[in-house]
Parts: sequence; structure tokens; C-alpha cells
Amino acid sequence: GTEGAADVRVEVDRRAAIALALELATTHDAVVIAGKGHEKTQETKGSVVDFDDVAVARELLDQR
Repeated sequence: GTEGAADVRVEVDRRAAIALALELATTHDAVVIAGKGHEKTQETKGSVVDFDDVAVARELLDQR
């Protein structure tokens, strides 16, 4: 059956993934942004860019 089945979505762009999670969350949901911890950068294909999960989440929430 489908009882307890998860709605799984894949978004490879980390900012877009955080935005999507926040957009889909409802009043009693918790959004967990996992994987980077305290890191303030993101490395993709050998390129390192500034990226702070907390700052991005705050920015996106402030835009609401």
C-alpha cells in the first residue's frame, strides 16, 4: 500500500531545494536542511562558492 509513503523530489540546486522545501512546508511541518553543517561554502566540480544554508533559509523566509 501507499500508507506512510513519502513524496520524494530531487532538486540538484541547493538554493532551489531549500526554497522548494520551505514552499511545500505547512504549519506543523519541520524543514531539516542537512548535509553541510557549519560549512559556509559549497564545492561543485572543483569550484568553491560562498553558500550558507542558514543565511539562505533566512533570506527565503524573509521574502515571504
